Amino acid sequence: MRDGAGLSPLIAALIILGASALALLLPWMPSFRALTLGLDDLLIAALAPAEPQHGDIALVAIDEATLAAAACRSPIDRLLLAGLVERLDAAGVRAIGLDVLLDQPTTPEADARLERALRQARAPVVAITAQAGTVMSERQRAWHADYLAGVPTGVANLAKDRVDGVVRRYRPAGRDGLPSFPSALAVAAGRPDEAGHGLLEIAWHGRPAPDVPPFPVYPAAALEHLPPAWLAGRVVLVGTTLDGVDRHRTPLSLLGPDIPGVEIQAHVLAQLLDGRRLPRPPAWLDRAAVPLAAGGGLLVAAAGLGLLAQLGAAFLVPLAMLGLTAGTYAAGGPLAWPLPPVVAWLVAQGTATFALVTRERADRRVLMRLFAHHLSAPIAREIWDERHTFLAGGRPRPQNLTATVLFSDIEGFTAITEALGPEALMLWLEGYLDRMVAVVDRHGGVVLRFIGDAVFAAFGVPVPRTGEEAVAEDARRAVACALAMADEVGALNAELAAQGLPWIGIRIGIQTGPMTAGSLGRSAHLEYALMGDAVNTAARLEAHAKTLRGQGAAACTILVGAATRARLGPDVALRAVGEIGLRGKKESVGVFEVIPASAEALQDAEAYGRVGDATL
Repeated sequence: MRDGAGLSPLIAALIILGASALALLLPWMPSFRALTLGLDDLLIAALAPAEPQHGDIALVAIDEATLAAAACRSPIDRLLLAGLVERLDAAGVRAIGLDVLLDQPTTPEADARLERALRQARAPVVAITAQAGTVMSERQRAWHADYLAGVPTGVANLAKDRVDGVVRRYRPAGRDGLPSFPSALAVAAGRPDEAGHGLLEIAWHGRPAPDVPPFPVYPAAALEHLPPAWLAGRVVLVGTTLDGVDRHRTPLSLLGPDIPGVEIQAHVLAQLLDGRRLPRPPAWLDRAAVPLAAGGGLLVAAAGLGLLAQLGAAFLVPLAMLGLTAGTYAAGGPLAWPLPPVVAWLVAQGTATFALVTRERADRRVLMRLFAHHLSAPIAREIWDERHTFLAGGRPRPQNLTATVLFSDIEGFTAITEALGPEALMLWLEGYLDRMVAVVDRHGGVVLRFIGDAVFAAFGVPVPRTGEEAVAEDARRAVACALAMADEVGALNAELAAQGLPWIGIRIGIQTGPMTAGSLGRSAHLEYALMGDAVNTAARLEAHAKTLRGQGAAACTILVGAATRARLGPDVALRAVGEIGLRGKKESVGVFEVIPASAEALQDAEAYGRVGDATL
């Protein structure tokens, strides 16, 4: 489990800004742009709202059957084209768009008839031309310009995306200033000229049903048999629909075949006639969604969730974003760009998680150096859960707190040292310290360090206590720990006697009071430190205990200061030692001896516990 305490406001802001910048810049990278556009295409192809067939546009398709009956296939028979223009004009169409490039002569008779049909039709006729740069010989370009002199023309070149070659946008005017074919046709049909040379998104006209085209399509061979009312008042585009010829990839191609160029021109013409654009949210809203998504990812990372919950959020939230985008568009709303917010969310969540994990590992290293070898599992969990209250900048922050400290030292250690060799002595001392650490652990204390054979432990650190009752509970646990240490030394003495080794005793000093906690040293030699009068007093009490012991005294002498005594319950047996002047202190300290519950210990205390005033 993690929390966000290790993530400073500055780091959080940098993560949000970085994730947002990356999400907004990635669409300019070719690979990511292809992914972004591909997802956008999929939403358009699959979820574009259904619409009735466009009532103002129809297509006349020069298909394979039409060309099979024509006198000339390439160039397309000019008599065929002339007949189509004449029939459409006779049907009372609104305008005619001829999406066939006339770039070379055929027979004089056929060329002349088509030229008359183009110029004499009552309905305006717009033919396609090619913008500068299109592959045409100078001879072709000259003949083309001369043949269509006086006939409205428009550039038919399609704008294909450089990344994947998909047609998604159009230019109202070509680079050489000529209007596009749909723009010229829209003007011929009575719509005002749409100025501009930039690329605009195509608002693809929806289908009434999956198997019904967005525009009525009539084969050219059947045109003479159609009722004139089917075409009257419409703008009719004439073009080829041959397989493999003039077909292009569009967003609609993801779930269907490539689309003939004439149909793409019809889609653009439809949006020009209807005065509409592909519905998109305002640009500011699209951009604002990115940092909001990044902030959401950051909050999830900092929420302290487990690994499975984090992974679930990383999967489900982006999925929900995509679902919201798709649902909004399917319901007729604007089509947002879903990937930038998704990327912002994932980058922010991943980066924040990495930062928190890195900080967490640094905190773990600090805590391992300071406490890990001498902590019980509950205390370790408490310290870890509350680490933000005392860690800052990768080390414990200096703070004032009220705690209880315990110093213990072995009496008779010299005899043990003389009785054992170096290796045996170290093994014995290690076993002794392990027992003492276990006792401290059981009573909720923290062993801060060993000083030779002495133990320095504290109760109420490093997490500061917030009330007097908690401070008093620390004092009671420290005394209970000292009594348990006495019992442990009694058991140890029985083992020593069985091995023919000298008897030992321990002296313990305990004091409660305010102190300063923090860390000393550099990162490689970091040490948790407690400083203050209470710490010094506890050490002096432990040393003073040697003046109370005599031959045959109990295995442990425990002295507590008045501040600790005031926090103990009535169940703790105490004997007042007196007001003692301790070395380094101007004022005397009230000292009390903790009496173990056994009768033998009480007798020992009465026999050897008398002491007068002393100064250490």
